[in-house]
Amino acid sequence: MIKYFFLLMLLDGTVLLSIAQDVEKKEKVHKYEPDKMFLIMPNYTLQFPFADMAKRFGINSLFTAQIAFKSTKNWLIGAEGSFLFGTKVKQNYILDGVETSTGQFVTTFNDLTYVNLEEHGFNIKFDAGKIFPVSTKFPDAGIMILTSAGFLQHKIAIDVKPSELPQFSPAYKKGYDRMANGPVISQFLGGTFMARRKYLSGYLGAQFDAGFTEGRRPYDFYLMEPLHDKRIDLFIGIRAAWIIPVFLESSAKEYFYR
Repeated sequence: MIKYFFLLMLLDGTVLLSIAQDVEKKEKVHKYEPDKMFLIMPNYTLQFPFADMAKRFGINSLFTAQIAFKSTKNWLIGAEGSFLFGTKVKQNYILDGVETSTGQFVTTFNDLTYVNLEEHGFNIKFDAGKIFPVSTKFPDAGIMILTSAGFLQHKIAIDVKPSELPQFSPAYKKGYDRMANGPVISQFLGGTFMARRKYLSGYLGAQFDAGFTEGRRPYDFYLMEPLHDKRIDLFIGIRAAWIIPVFLESSAKEYFYR
């Protein structure tokens, strides 16, 4: 009887030892979940104009301050403000009536000088979109789709000192600058990378903007008539951003065996 008892105890010990060894062989795996966070995203866009915009200006730059809230489902909602700048003005003939035959201007000191024309503008937009992860290790990153709507304004900026050229004082500039503004809609498609709990993050992609603007100046000195032209201003741009994440809760990690 005692012999059978010891044999049974030996078999039970062998089984328990085998189970313990199997457990030790199992690998511990980290499962990551998307974080809830605010995203601060300074970015730059190189824009190529089309439609009415291409008739007035060349390639321009867009410097943007953008902020968004990202949910644990990777939904995005936010806002952005941008300064638009360009050095290529195609409608430089607007000053033909006040310049000399050599394309210069007579200053108050009876000197001759040139006038630089630039493209200035801004936009303010509200954003909504989503990030679709492509890797389980980086659930906050992946393909990003962002749709925006807001307000766009642009004009021809005349870079002069009013004390030297009073014909281009702030009041008179309005007769030449052809300022236009109106609603704008945008669509962004690109890829984003966000390393977990680190700040080496960003996104890169293509953006399409469509502005439905209208001339707002009551009188244009070149045309010598009011200018209230309705415009369709289109842009295609390459956009790059640095993402600074502000985490709202601890990183979600789960541990399990397989």
